[in-house]
Amino acid sequence: MQVALHFGAPYTDENRLQLCLGKNREKLAEVGTFIPRPSSYRKNLRPVLHKFRGGLGDDALREEFITSVAGDTQPDRVVFSTDNFLGVPRMSVREDQFYPGYPNRLDSFLQLFDGADVELYFATCNPATYLQSMIKAHPGEDPQSLIEYSDPMQLRWSQFIARIRDIYPQLPMTVWCNEDSPLIWQEIIREIAGVDPTFELAGAFDFLEEIMIPEGFKRFKDYIAQRPNITVVQQKRVIAAFLEKFARDDILEEDIDFPGWTEMHVDALTELYDEDIYEIEKIPDVKFLTP
Repeated sequence: MQVALHFGAPYTDENRLQLCLGKNREKLAEVGTFIPRPSSYRKNLRPVLHKFRGGLGDDALREEFITSVAGDTQPDRVVFSTDNFLGVPRMSVREDQFYPGYPNRLDSFLQLFDGADVELYFATCNPATYLQSMIKAHPGEDPQSLIEYSDPMQLRWSQFIARIRDIYPQLPMTVWCNEDSPLIWQEIIREIAGVDPTFELAGAFDFLEEIMIPEGFKRFKDYIAQRPNITVVQQKRVIAAFLEKFARDDILEEDIDFPGWTEMHVDALTELYDEDIYEIEKIPDVKFLTP
């Protein structure tokens, strides 16, 4: 059995992936990919992993959990999506790093699915917008204390990805920039679902509808409908062109309000992020999705 784990980053997916996969649940089941409902595992997964970490996990617990998720189904592939898999988001920045320390929950997850082929999926995002999202999620709290006075300019996703790669060299890992998600959304969904590029997806353009003005999205849908044989590469170019003209400014151009920061700080951190993405692309055995 294959097990796909989409585990973050927090504040990137906002449940879009699970919603899109859910719309294709029955169709994906026909090709052996099982999409469990979030209610069947998101609350139960953490205590089960805790038992495995504490040495209390066994075959009976493993079977009980898998049955609670998939019932009597024996799928070829199961997809899990939870952005707080490694811990609550407010604990994700410490010691000038993203998720410092050893990822014990991944160890427990591998014990839970002993014998399965586990694959990892992760989206990065600009640390400036990441920290802004964290502040919004914890109103009234001191932003500096939220990140334990870490230096935002030192935050590198490449360090986190490389650490996961070094600890678990046997696990296939796919990474992408959350900023690119609208352009490669269908590719992301198909990769996680384990289907080929020609697999038809329901709700494939829901993400675009969310970030485009209504008039622009209608024009986009009409344009695509008139071109049924458009290639994947051509479609990406069309999406980019429509987003450039019709994207909602209130969503794509969020103001960053971190204490003591100026526009220069945001620009500097964004430049560092761009350089960091280049470093991720060079990490061996990491598949990086790009537009």
